[in-house]
Amino acid sequence: MSGSQLWAVDVYGRGFSLWAAGGRWRRVADLLLELKRVTGSQHCCWGIGCDHQVYLHVYPSQVPIRHQEKTYENQRWNPVDGYTDTLLPTDRWQWTDESGLNPQPLHSFVLPSANWEWEGDWYVDDESCGRESSETGGWEYAVDFPATFTKEKKWNSCVRRRRWLRYRRYKALGSWAKVPLDRARPPPEPFTDISCGGWDMSDSPEKHIYLWAVSQQGKLWFRTGIRQQNPEGTCWEPIQVPQEVAQVSAGPKDLLWVVLWDGQLLARTGINKDCPKGSSWELVQPPNQKGAVHVAVGLTVVWAVTKDNKVWFRRGVNSHNPTGSGWISIGGEMLMLSMGPNDQVWGVGSDDRTVYFRHGVTATEVTGRSWVAVSAQLDGSASTNHSSIPFYIIFEILATASNCIFCLSLCLLIKLR
Repeated sequence: MSGSQLWAVDVYGRGFSLWAAGGRWRRVADLLLELKRVTGSQHCCWGIGCDHQVYLHVYPSQVPIRHQEKTYENQRWNPVDGYTDTLLPTDRWQWTDESGLNPQPLHSFVLPSANWEWEGDWYVDDESCGRESSETGGWEYAVDFPATFTKEKKWNSCVRRRRWLRYRRYKALGSWAKVPLDRARPPPEPFTDISCGGWDMSDSPEKHIYLWAVSQQGKLWFRTGIRQQNPEGTCWEPIQVPQEVAQVSAGPKDLLWVVLWDGQLLARTGINKDCPKGSSWELVQPPNQKGAVHVAVGLTVVWAVTKDNKVWFRRGVNSHNPTGSGWISIGGEMLMLSMGPNDQVWGVGSDDRTVYFRHGVTATEVTGRSWVAVSAQLDGSASTNHSSIPFYIIFEILATASNCIFCLSLCLLIKLR
């Protein structure tokens, strides 16, 4: 997507977004939705509602989000009826997946949530069997199950199969939609924090997103199966952590840190495209004796806030050394921090609840030079004086972009109070 977008939540749970080109805070269209946390990527934004449910906002796009469902019809030949649906007791089911190990009748496919709709009915995939497949009905033949299937029918072809397809389309683009509970699984405990990352870990055209969440009981969860054509993902899986977790932050690549209830920090090791959940934890001591309350992870940087609202930068962090080598004190007092594109830093001031932008962040000066207040008009207001508007951002913010950052001129607008 073009341009940059900043997401924020105020003390009343109202969600707002700010585009670099527009220079105005825009209220979330769903006025009844109240959010506690937000996190996002270049294609979508996730949030935890005040009802403890997870919500998803997929950015509008001219390219539809379509997911292909497929199943295989199996038949066996007998000398009386020819090819028939009546199979031997030792055969696979009439309708199965490609391997034939799992039954998949047509009626077993249902929409994962109300956010999807069917594009049409089931149809035979003729193209998978060659140009002349329409004459053969899309069938593939083999001597027996589970031998290799070919499009050529031979004298000893005792079994055959054909693939059926159906597409579903994601219809909730541009709005906040509730993510359904996992099928046949008990719902996780209510979530208190959420963070997504990992979309730059692979060069694959279809970007995967790895979503992490923290529950009220201090457990860590991982959302599987999230990708562009399946933005809701598949299910939640628990991740073992030696102590209770208070907050989590995931970077665009392979960095993941958590804050523990006692103020210590853990860095996840072993994360890669083949093992997105990682393999182990390494303990990182907090910057001071007060202990950490918030951590923010970027491409190659880690920032933290301690209980006295002091801001710290972790030196020497990279993919080969995810724990870094030491802490550097940074001026300013913040409640929390968030990372944008190119390791740009955003913060929420501890005194005024104003959103701040770290000026001067470059590849050679990753800590930047100073904090600059980010201010803009509230959409629909003609006045630049917002002293009467109780718009104090206190929750996580995130900038999303295609390799660009907010212009500094935007950050120098009148402070929003």
